[in-house]
Amino acid sequence: MKKTLAALLAASMALSLCACGGGSKPAETTAAAVESGATEAAGAAESAGGRAKTVTLGMNTQISTLDPFNGASTGTIYLTEALHDALYSIPALGEELENEIGKSYEVSDDGKTLTVEIYDYVHDQAGNKIDAEDVAWSYNTYLATGNATQFAKYLDSAEATDATHVVFHMKEDKCKETSAVKSVLSGCVIYDKDAYSADSYATNPVGCGPYKVTEFVTGASVTIERDPNYWQTDESLLASAKKQNVEKCIFKIILEDAQLALALETGDVDAVNYVSADNLQFFMDDNGNALDGYTVQPFNSILCVNVSFNMFPDAGSKVANDKNLRLAIEWAIDKEGITNTIMGKTASVSYGFATPLYGDYNPEWEKEDNGYDIEKAKAYLAESDYVKNGSPTLVIMTESNEVKTKAAQMIQNYCKEIGINMEVKTADTALFDNYKYDFSEWDLKIDNNGNRVSLAALYSNFLSATHTSYNGVPTSFNGLPEGDLSKLCDVANNVDTNSQEAVDAVFDYYTENAILYGLWGPINYVAAKDGITGLKVQYLSYAQPWTFDFAPDYKGVAD
Repeated sequence: MKKTLAALLAASMALSLCACGGGSKPAETTAAAVESGATEAAGAAESAGGRAKTVTLGMNTQISTLDPFNGASTGTIYLTEALHDALYSIPALGEELENEIGKSYEVSDDGKTLTVEIYDYVHDQAGNKIDAEDVAWSYNTYLATGNATQFAKYLDSAEATDATHVVFHMKEDKCKETSAVKSVLSGCVIYDKDAYSADSYATNPVGCGPYKVTEFVTGASVTIERDPNYWQTDESLLASAKKQNVEKCIFKIILEDAQLALALETGDVDAVNYVSADNLQFFMDDNGNALDGYTVQPFNSILCVNVSFNMFPDAGSKVANDKNLRLAIEWAIDKEGITNTIMGKTASVSYGFATPLYGDYNPEWEKEDNGYDIEKAKAYLAESDYVKNGSPTLVIMTESNEVKTKAAQMIQNYCKEIGINMEVKTADTALFDNYKYDFSEWDLKIDNNGNRVSLAALYSNFLSATHTSYNGVPTSFNGLPEGDLSKLCDVANNVDTNSQEAVDAVFDYYTENAILYGLWGPINYVAAKDGITGLKVQYLSYAQPWTFDFAPDYKGVAD
């Protein structure tokens, strides 16, 4: 018998009512009705000029802003390639740059400047012509926001030299860093400098991308529609993320995992960006084959979900100056148990701040990472100042989604086993994006981070003291000021000194000093109903429904 999530939810509700002394017959599954409706829709399906009319994607993340200048949260990143164009893009980990607005580029021999020529026929969705002045303005404005963490450590300023050429003035000879050129060229969306509005662009940006926003309902949905006047008309020059395979995309926000899966099963959405481990059974069999009526595909992510310790010593952190306490916490955590319990098939355990997808990943780390050993954890705790300081309650902060909240609660329980008190603090996406750089708010933080180039670049971005600043002090993403780790990251990320040994040295340092701790690397299962024949994602394995492939008779739920 085919299992349905609707039936299980109904049964669960019935059991709950019985336990309260009431009685209720479980609702009958709607699977037959859904299948019948799907068949009828398929028979009546039409395509629009070779494109699908609509696709509705259920997604389990909030969309707080559509303007990357306001900060690139997960929801922002989902729609960036549809709404915006950069100079270049990186389609997947380790792949070469694809042209967007940029036509060609050249690096100076001394590594201090990067010169880019742009196409001379670029315009935004309002028809405003885009020239080199707009490019330079976009980069300089993004740098000034403090949110340009992908390339701020490399770039000093951008300057237009004529209508189609921009010179990027690098900090010293930063072009020599392994990820510098790719990070700068792909790291900034381009706006018309005279049209930009920080307020209105948060929900209705006017970008240069192939789709434009037609509706933004806070906390509920975002609708985008194909721009028929998209500036890049030469299909041979289109970047892979710039296809216009559908007229309208609706992003429907459904934060609870079971409800997200139910929305696909009952036909409320055409596809979902994520299927949790508990809900895979409704769309895929034990051998990994999609069940009748569905298309399911796993995508390995470059993200590493991790626990980082607050290393800023003067913001009230209770762990920054106590290495033994940090080591006690790491050795108390059963990362395999957390990954298997919460994620199941949808993740693999991370050893170090890394996943095996990266070319400079070292399998030996799997034997050298801090593991799960209660006795060793207790021994480190005894050597720490935790009890002497009154056994304070540590704050572990995470974004308020189901998976990360469960992980924080499990870490809380593991630490309780050895005598460490911990409080779980959750924040919605917008607050979390602010709090994670406010080192007075937390002692431990669960986050996910990745890089499109390499681990050397990932470490240089997040672990060196150029990622952010706090009270005027430059720090890493978890508050560590300039010091040995920053220097090791610089060596690993320089083209003249990069080597596996240099990357290993970074791993050794953050492991031995318990700076941060990898938990898992997501394996993201994207699922869709029949009629969607090809599922596409970007480098973080985030679904890009406007680039999906569709059968000729496909019909969306919103058609």
